[in-house]
Amino acid sequence: MRGALFVIALAVCAAPSLAHADTQPWSVGVSEAQKATAQKLLEAGNALFLERNYVDALEKYKAAVAAWDHPAIRFNLVRCYVQLGKNVDAAQNLELALKYGNAPLEENVYTEALAYQKLLGGRIATIEATCAQEGVKLTLDGQALAECPATKTTQLEPGTHQLVGVKQGYLTRTLEVFAFGGKSQSVTVALEPLTTAARIEHRWPQWLPWVVFGGGLAVAGIGGLVDLNAAGKADDYDRAVAQKCPMSACNPAVLGSDADLKNQAETRRNIAYGLFAAGGAITIGGAVMLYMNRGRTVYPESVEKVTPSVAPMPGGAALSFSGRF
Repeated sequence: MRGALFVIALAVCAAPSLAHADTQPWSVGVSEAQKATAQKLLEAGNALFLERNYVDALEKYKAAVAAWDHPAIRFNLVRCYVQLGKNVDAAQNLELALKYGNAPLEENVYTEALAYQKLLGGRIATIEATCAQEGVKLTLDGQALAECPATKTTQLEPGTHQLVGVKQGYLTRTLEVFAFGGKSQSVTVALEPLTTAARIEHRWPQWLPWVVFGGGLAVAGIGGLVDLNAAGKADDYDRAVAQKCPMSACNPAVLGSDADLKNQAETRRNIAYGLFAAGGAITIGGAVMLYMNRGRTVYPESVEKVTPSVAPMPGGAALSFSGRF
């Protein structure tokens, strides 16, 4: 019995306009044939709705609205969209269904519509995107939203949504906005020119490769000084031999303290060779670092997450978002 009563409630949705003929705005220009077609489609949709076949019922109601856009028929779209979890579509069609108030609706249907209005009000988020720069194109979740300068208000499901601003010669950014159900949120988009957004980045601090390169040269230079000292020691040894053993081979006893000059010269020469090798390796490493540390142009991250700020307002609060692109 309850199901039968619901069928009657659905089926009579379009009845009020029939009593007012063509004098009401929702009936102006609608022929009797169109009304009959709409009524037939409405009844078919009602039967499918009661079978919980909301997808097919929705198509019947859409066809009925195409024949006759009566607020009461359109309200059946709202019922289907709610059942299918498409709250945004439900809210948009509910706004059209209530365009003329309660005049085209039965009292119980109007009461139900107001209940849906309150229900959907808490389930729908609203984002107001504003941009002032000429030629900037905005997309929301991959769909074209507006071409700036413009202010565009959009209803959507609560959750994270991506607002993207694009213009040639400007840095493209994606702004991740978390939309709250029952709240209206404002997002201001301003793109930054590539010329000002770009920065030069190096792998290491610019001074570091030069320090390494210069350090290698310094080590090699120290090696040169040590080698020069070794050569001096070798010359001193040769002079001592020439003076003390001009006619025969020398032995340490004859040379005395000068005998150690040869060992000193060889030790310092070995140290010099080691410093030459280390200095050369460090210098080459510094040169490689200088090459690898060449400046490269980088741009800021293209994805920004925006933190909402809550501003108190009479009767509630408003959420405000802003992001600079």
